[in-house]
Amino acid sequence: MNSQMKILFAILLSAMLGMGLAGCEADGDGSSNGGGNNPVNRTNDQDNDGVPDDVDNCPAIANAMQEDQDNDGIGDVCDDDRDGDGEDNDTDNCPLVANPNQEDTDGDGIGDACDQNNDQDGDGIDDGEDNCPTVFNPEQGDVDNDGIGDVCDDDADGDGVDNTNDNCVYTANNDQADIDTDGVGDVCDDDRDGDTILDVNDNCMNTPNTDQADLDVDGIGDVCDDDRDGDGVPNDTDNCPLAANADQADSDGDGIGDVCDGGTGNPTDTDGDGIPDATDNCPAIPNADQADGDGDGKGDVCDDDGFTCSAGTTYQPLTSANYTADSSVLGVCLGCSVDDEGNAIDENNATFAQINIGAALVYGGGYVKAVANDPNTDISDSVVGFVVSDPSSQLLNLELLGNFTTIRFFNDGVEVDSATVGGGLLDLDLLGLGASSDQRFIAAPASSQAFDSIQLDYAGFVNVNKAFRVHDICVGTP
Repeated sequence: MNSQMKILFAILLSAMLGMGLAGCEADGDGSSNGGGNNPVNRTNDQDNDGVPDDVDNCPAIANAMQEDQDNDGIGDVCDDDRDGDGEDNDTDNCPLVANPNQEDTDGDGIGDACDQNNDQDGDGIDDGEDNCPTVFNPEQGDVDNDGIGDVCDDDADGDGVDNTNDNCVYTANNDQADIDTDGVGDVCDDDRDGDTILDVNDNCMNTPNTDQADLDVDGIGDVCDDDRDGDGVPNDTDNCPLAANADQADSDGDGIGDVCDGGTGNPTDTDGDGIPDATDNCPAIPNADQADGDGDGKGDVCDDDGFTCSAGTTYQPLTSANYTADSSVLGVCLGCSVDDEGNAIDENNATFAQINIGAALVYGGGYVKAVANDPNTDISDSVVGFVVSDPSSQLLNLELLGNFTTIRFFNDGVEVDSATVGGGLLDLDLLGLGASSDQRFIAAPASSQAFDSIQLDYAGFVNVNKAFRVHDICVGTP
């Protein structure tokens, strides 16, 4: 019994000792060498940011806020790709905004996704202010002020007609009016009636009138003037629409005003040419055509004051201020020459250029020409001609000249038309009697083709010992 009790007592003692030793080790550092060290906390935080290592998304680098831009469980401070777009931070042009394609339209090194000054089209205007952010337009033109720049606006002028069909893309004109049907709308056409006269100079902008005729000189062309003669009576009720007669006097009551039919009920026609004396420019000599070459109001058949070509008259001379004289021999011509060509454009009717012909064998002769110094300035007058004389003939009948004379029209150095007696594209006329009995004016209607220079040929198949003088080269609109 005693021995059994001793054994039991020994077991209990061993158990107590074991428990005591275990308790002491639990309060120490796991060793039994004195217990002098501080105890270690069970929650580790190696970066001392207050976040335990086991929940810290960057346990080795302090980041108390635990920022994680791409939510990949790795804190931004230790994440090589913060925005998670596959591009490392050190090469990413937007490291905090995902942009896997790294777009940088304006090439400033900052990706479009995070560029606060983005300019896609590179025109210097920030996209937030650019009225065409994808199309280069630094001037920011916006005709219709709709906030969409003209270069990307399908209806730039805002008139309801899209640009592809609009005949005035940048000027509103929803009616698309186009008088001359040239494809350019009237509101933006500088020659809306297409008569070659620019609107700023055209006295009838909406009606073609190349001649710009204006009978009453009121600045409104005849073709669009409701009162052509300016007498205060509209054309459609005027009994003489082309002759001013405000009183509308009509002595014979025939509906034609006295000023244009002679009145009295039996208008006198002395020369019997069908034109009443009151309006006949040659009442004593028949001239039904009322031809008046120099435009002085006297018919050619009775004009005794000669043809006048001077700065202040109907016909004006071409001068050395704007033209250069030229001349040469034509064809096969022995002893032929042209003297003093410059006298043809010296504004002096007493002087002349002279074509000398010794013996013309094969259409030989010579010419005198006025060449425009500025080929861009065309001649716009309706008649052209030459004051000429022939010391051996009075030139009383132009028909005697036959095809010895030819007027030629040139444009930029190229012949575009010509006029000869009884042939060619135009017919020549002999106008009036000169102040000197040996002078005549050989004239022709101006060519319908644009021209800037004029030439007179004097040549023939058989022509011996002839001299032909050119005093002036003239143009005018009677």
